[in-house]
Amino acid sequence: MNLPGEFPAGPEFRETLRTGARRAHDTGEVDAASLDALRRSGLLGMMVPRDHGGWGWDPAAANAVIEKIAVDNPSIAIMVYLHCAVVVRIVKYGTEEQKNRWLPRIARRGQLVASAWSEPGSAADKRTLSTTAQRDAAGTWRMKGGKTFSTSATVADFFIVLVQLPATHETAHAAEPAYGGQDQALFLVDAAAPGVHVPPDALDMSGMRGSGTGMVQFQDVPVTDGDMLCSGSATTEAIQLPHRLGLTLGAVSVGLAQAAHDTALRHARGRDLLADERYRRQLASTEVAVRSARAAVSDLTAGSAHDRVLRAYCVKVSTSTTGQTVCRTVRGLLGSAGYLHAHEINRISQDADAVMHMGPPTHLCLDLIAARSTPADR
Repeated sequence: MNLPGEFPAGPEFRETLRTGARRAHDTGEVDAASLDALRRSGLLGMMVPRDHGGWGWDPAAANAVIEKIAVDNPSIAIMVYLHCAVVVRIVKYGTEEQKNRWLPRIARRGQLVASAWSEPGSAADKRTLSTTAQRDAAGTWRMKGGKTFSTSATVADFFIVLVQLPATHETAHAAEPAYGGQDQALFLVDAAAPGVHVPPDALDMSGMRGSGTGMVQFQDVPVTDGDMLCSGSATTEAIQLPHRLGLTLGAVSVGLAQAAHDTALRHARGRDLLADERYRRQLASTEVAVRSARAAVSDLTAGSAHDRVLRAYCVKVSTSTTGQTVCRTVRGLLGSAGYLHAHEINRISQDADAVMHMGPPTHLCLDLIAARSTPADR
């Protein structure tokens, strides 16, 4: 794919991401230089429409960029993917006032948006939430609750927050697995709004350590109807929107698999191992796996839109599995060097493992696939 010329894929940008990935893995915090380079690059506005100051790129171009970023800095790539997933929701469901309020902040000021959805003790399907929004006597919504495992939380400029609304009727949950539930809403909330509290320290995770994944607390935060992006059945539609468009977390897994493959190739060239037939064969197998995963991601946007959500879940499972498999193969190729704590393959492997647990996590994808698949489909 020929990416638009604005993509800052120059050596300085890439080196900033690469060195930042190593620092972030050591510190467990977002690398400041990488985040600054990302904000200045304009990439945060790549999916913002041109009439709101962005580049107007489609999901195919975004997936390709996210993959390239993931090769150098998977934590930044996961932040960009989830940011783009919010952008497309604002574009689709936002009022003109909301678009004019939020999108230029992204496109012109390089602001970063994070999703605040997961909660301590709640299931991955987000169907039951303890974070609520209720109207007070003056008609203002009051948001209360806490979120965890929010990617980019420690550095986000604003959040899209999934909340439970007061039940207006008896809600009968469907028997089959679903993602999100009735009587829920999505609000856009400034990180600096009164009552929003973000602990400064990121969660001490084993993978994606530079993604700023943390907690967010909403302590009686006042929000209005103008801050509500959508509610009711539109909320579950909005949750699935990136999948319907073909924007996929699988792009991050492809980038990770490519990074692992490149690591094995550099190792072979530095030690004259390419003359070894067994090594070449194993290296070829990882190249096939990377290319196949990339093709699956490309097919989401190039193929028919029919049942794209189901295919997106399949791609999430297959690409994240590929990322793990390629990392294991490469560690075997590296021999004892691959088991040194400081070796690059260990950071890449831990990041690949982390993608399996990121939304929707692989086990939920499998449940959703099983619920949607019928003998007739096959």
